Amino acid sequence: MSHIAGLITKKNEGFPFLDVAKIKLLLGTKRIVKDGFFFMESQQAFAKFGSIQIVMDCSIFNADDFPAPHKKTTDAQRVLLSISKFGIVRTLAKINGRFCLAAFDTKTNTAYLARDRFGVSTLFYTCFDGLIAFSSRAKGLLALAGVSNELDNSFLKAAAATNYRFLDTNNSLSPFRDIKQVPPGAIIRFDDKKMQTERFASLTVDRIERSNKPTREEYIHLYNKAVSKRLRVAKNPIFSLSGGLDSSSVVSMAHQITREKQAAISTVHPNKLYDEQKEIHDVIKAGKVNWNSVTITNPNIFEKLTKIYGSHDYPLPTVTWLNHLMLVEEAARLGYTDLFTGLGGDELHAGEYDYFFYFFADLKKMGKTDLLDKEIEAWVKNHDHPIFRKSKNIALERMSELTDPLVPGRCLPDEKLLKRYKNLLSADLQNLNELLPNYCPTSDSYLISHSQNELMFNTMPCCLRSGRENCNLFGMQEFHPFLDNELFEFMMSVPPEQKIKHGLTKSFARQSYKHLIPEETRKRITKTGWNAPAHEWFSKNHRDDLHDLVGSRQFVERGIYEIDSVKQMIYEHETIVSEKRDRPNHMMAIWQIVSLEIWLRNLDIRSNE
Repeated sequence: MSHIAGLITKKNEGFPFLDVAKIKLLLGTKRIVKDGFFFMESQQAFAKFGSIQIVMDCSIFNADDFPAPHKKTTDAQRVLLSISKFGIVRTLAKINGRFCLAAFDTKTNTAYLARDRFGVSTLFYTCFDGLIAFSSRAKGLLALAGVSNELDNSFLKAAAATNYRFLDTNNSLSPFRDIKQVPPGAIIRFDDKKMQTERFASLTVDRIERSNKPTREEYIHLYNKAVSKRLRVAKNPIFSLSGGLDSSSVVSMAHQITREKQAAISTVHPNKLYDEQKEIHDVIKAGKVNWNSVTITNPNIFEKLTKIYGSHDYPLPTVTWLNHLMLVEEAARLGYTDLFTGLGGDELHAGEYDYFFYFFADLKKMGKTDLLDKEIEAWVKNHDHPIFRKSKNIALERMSELTDPLVPGRCLPDEKLLKRYKNLLSADLQNLNELLPNYCPTSDSYLISHSQNELMFNTMPCCLRSGRENCNLFGMQEFHPFLDNELFEFMMSVPPEQKIKHGLTKSFARQSYKHLIPEETRKRITKTGWNAPAHEWFSKNHRDDLHDLVGSRQFVERGIYEIDSVKQMIYEHETIVSEKRDRPNHMMAIWQIVSLEIWLRNLDIRSNE
């Protein structure tokens, strides 16, 4: 994965001189190639044909669908030839892969910025003094005179004290007031008169016409294609492996395709609550992988975050991405260049716990009351927890809070989740209503609409970004087979009652994976999740570091938090952990406070420099 950047004048005039140091900051790399308006790491990212020139960072998995005059034609050249023949919208809609692109037509004096359908790549931009500046990195644009590092207020609120699902509900914003980002699946067009945004791809795939019902055989065929295409592009891959269904199936499919054991890597913890070694060993014993592990005992969170945040455009949203960081570091040390993941599996297969509520709403909408009662009963039986209780009343209450019964498929934002820690914020930041998304139904199914909301606005954007930024540190790139155009469209056509059955998520995938993954993995009900015992790290090993941070002059004078409320929350967390109380602790909120503050301190240093 490489970076791209550039400066385009709206009137096709010359642009201000930038020395090499400035260009390196703008691009975010040590190596630079300059061609016309554009800067890149490799000349292969650039192409010119007639009056149009483009720069493109990409991994295109269906390159053969773009005819080329000879075998050595680069992906950027293939795409440009298609644009010149069919136009930019038709061309980009055809791409199956990740990309960000900038194009300029000197004949019409029109500039274009675009980003792939799922937002696997990023592209930021800003406009000032008659210039359009863009970069793969938001912080890169701060190198330009006239671009302020003042934070966007919505970002600040979301990063400070809301659940990570609300970080990207407006996917055209960035952490910085003056910098915007190209939304996934969109083209931003600049001409002499105006700027306009046009979608070339949509997640709305409801009512797909099919002659037959979706079959498991068709799913496995498409899944095989998705993994195969990415294996052909990857140079030296290793597979992230947890005890879950998604990552296990990705590496198992690669094993089936290549008929060779695949390199796999996992994080393991001494704390058994977060350790998945037992579950992972099911895949190891099946002879599908050569396994590597990274043992995480007591990482110095404060030191590690301080070290990496110079190159991260955003703070890491959860401790999961500290796990990921240490996994990627070890994978790179072992010499691997590409990391395959199971990201997107939960969204395609309905894998998260909250998906049940949208499924229940679908059953109610369809008038399947007997099935609804049976599914709620099975949900309670399979998933009741002493801290996170399950009951019919809870199911019906959450269903009414999260879905609109008057508009089939319209999901409602989880206000409880958004505002749980609002009291931690200073009074002038406590109005969080601007973070409430207005979800438009993309299907008449609540479950399908929610899956697409998760992909576009809630879980997926910050996961993709965190993984990408961690990998960039070590010269690696990620591949996500579930974020494949064909596989996505197929899974969005699978009826909700085939995705969740008998109180189990991912039912369609589980049935499809028979003979692909070990039976123990396929039938496993519990979902540990890729997490870490940060609740103990903050209340024990790094307790003093945490108290020093929230008591520091820097932290207090930022004015983001109500200091007494923060200290009270930390005291409550320490009590819950030390006394082992059966109630939720505040680890996730504490992580956000620490992560944001260290990220801001890095920004302070950058500004001073």
